[in-house]
Amino acid sequence: MNLHDPKTPTRMPSTAGRRHGRRHSTIVVPPPAALASSKSDTGDVPATLIQHSAIGASFLILLQFFSKVVTFVLNQTLLRFLSPERLGVSTQLDLLCSSILFFSREAIRLALQRQTTHPKPDIYRIEGGVVEGTVSGIAQSVVNTGYLPFLFGVPLAGLSCVWYYFRGASNEVASLPYFKSVVVIYGIASLVELISEPMFALAQYKLQYKLRALCESGAVAARCAVTFLLTVSAREDTGVLAFALGQLAYAVVITGMYVCLVWETTRGKENGIFPKRIWREEISRSPWFYFDSPTVRLASTLWVQTVFKNYLTEGDKLLASYFSTISEQGVYALAANYGSLIARLVFLPIEEAVRALFAKLLAPPLSAKNFRFSSDTLTSILRVYTLISILSSLFGPPIAPFLLSLVAGSRWTSSSTSAPAVLSAYAYYVPLLAFNGVLEAFVQSVATPFQVREQSFVMLGFSLVFAIAGYVFMRVLRLGATGLVYANMVNLGLRIAACVVWIRRYYRDMEGKVCDVTDEKRANTGRVSGPWFPLVRRDAYPSGKLFGASAIAWAGVRAIGRIDSWSKFLMIAGLAGGLVVAMVWEERVLAMKAVELIVPAKKKATSKKSE
Repeated sequence: MNLHDPKTPTRMPSTAGRRHGRRHSTIVVPPPAALASSKSDTGDVPATLIQHSAIGASFLILLQFFSKVVTFVLNQTLLRFLSPERLGVSTQLDLLCSSILFFSREAIRLALQRQTTHPKPDIYRIEGGVVEGTVSGIAQSVVNTGYLPFLFGVPLAGLSCVWYYFRGASNEVASLPYFKSVVVIYGIASLVELISEPMFALAQYKLQYKLRALCESGAVAARCAVTFLLTVSAREDTGVLAFALGQLAYAVVITGMYVCLVWETTRGKENGIFPKRIWREEISRSPWFYFDSPTVRLASTLWVQTVFKNYLTEGDKLLASYFSTISEQGVYALAANYGSLIARLVFLPIEEAVRALFAKLLAPPLSAKNFRFSSDTLTSILRVYTLISILSSLFGPPIAPFLLSLVAGSRWTSSSTSAPAVLSAYAYYVPLLAFNGVLEAFVQSVATPFQVREQSFVMLGFSLVFAIAGYVFMRVLRLGATGLVYANMVNLGLRIAACVVWIRRYYRDMEGKVCDVTDEKRANTGRVSGPWFPLVRRDAYPSGKLFGASAIAWAGVRAIGRIDSWSKFLMIAGLAGGLVVAMVWEERVLAMKAVELIVPAKKKATSKKSE
């Protein structure tokens, strides 16, 4: 056979065909040049990964901005038609749906991010399947595993809805109009959304953030349109039926768009969006499989941790449902929606992109270059988050009540509600959300199954502390929804501390294995945990000039006092603007690097296509 002739095929030896039970299997051997081009990127791999992640994060931030702007406009309109009680019930039902989705798919999503980024070229052509370890084989393994969340979600959705209908909902909630139908609709919506999981998994594996942003933005628009039209046009009290139908519209649209768009990207390829056999190259007890065993085992280990993580993440809603009234739950839901706006707009997209980045950047075999890139990237993110935290803590508490009175009306800012106090407390909670998100994303990207099991026990202890803190703040001290924010701050503080300990140990253990200790000072002292641990690097924090400017701004905020007029609001806005300008100027080098990660990438891609 002439290896330089790509048109010359050869049949797989008959013995191999009988051994694996394969019929009409053909090996296609491309020329050496094609094999070389099929390998992993021969360029600057860490820089390319960071560039893809930066572009992906920008798409996700735009998606979050679009969805939150649309949702914000919708909520502002609905607040004129809804009472705090109705908003509190909708929050409970959203928790029901999000819990079904979280427990069904979160562990699978995290495990799939560990898939290798260096597959072998597609040199095998097998009827009715693909070959393990190849480009198509890994993609098909991701798709096959993506069907597991739906299989898990069917019994979980049934049990959750039955439990909520008979036990979980209070008499006040169960007496609402169309309550039974609403619970059923939320359960169906969660299953419809889980159907899109194989397509989502494939798009996430290929870092197709633009496709994901398109699908999710269309679904958000559909949900808002349906909820708004049904709420405004209803001639009778429909309870929260409009929210349920809006969630169903979201699930139908996002699933339909994923199926159509991902189907188009897989047309003509060996892998597809439906389950397909994956053939093993080596002789084993079973010549083919559908699900990758290491990925499934890792997902099962991660699932145990997600139980505690979900409780710690969504636990505020659970504690609110047990320790507060429906009205207080509505107040907390409103404050949480406004208070966590920056977290959902900026922090969450960065967290998702960072999780995918570190999973690929630090995948074995780990190189010294990738190791250094990981430290530099995490260090830069921590510095940016510190700047955002300063702004949130300085200007959030005084401005929050005044802005709430403008956007929500007097109903939510009167002396009978605690919404202004809750929103002010949330400004101190936002920095903890930022640091916890990126640090946990790092840990989840590189932790081994054994380390994940260790973290699960730690999470169990945090869950108990969180429940006790919630009881103390809400019941003993009678702080209501504000106390729930303080309990969440205790929760996130513990989780951040645990992540810091784990990351320090990771860099201490890995630096001696992958880095060349050429620095004479480090070699003489024998220190191996020093400059690569991001949290002790000087460039992880702003300069002393910025801390000094922040102290001056704090003094100005204290002098202005309570914001109760436009003149005071403009004064404090001027202080905030001046501090932002100082931050941008002082960190202009970092800002330019962030811009260059996105803009030149698009220009280069355009120039290559034109050539």
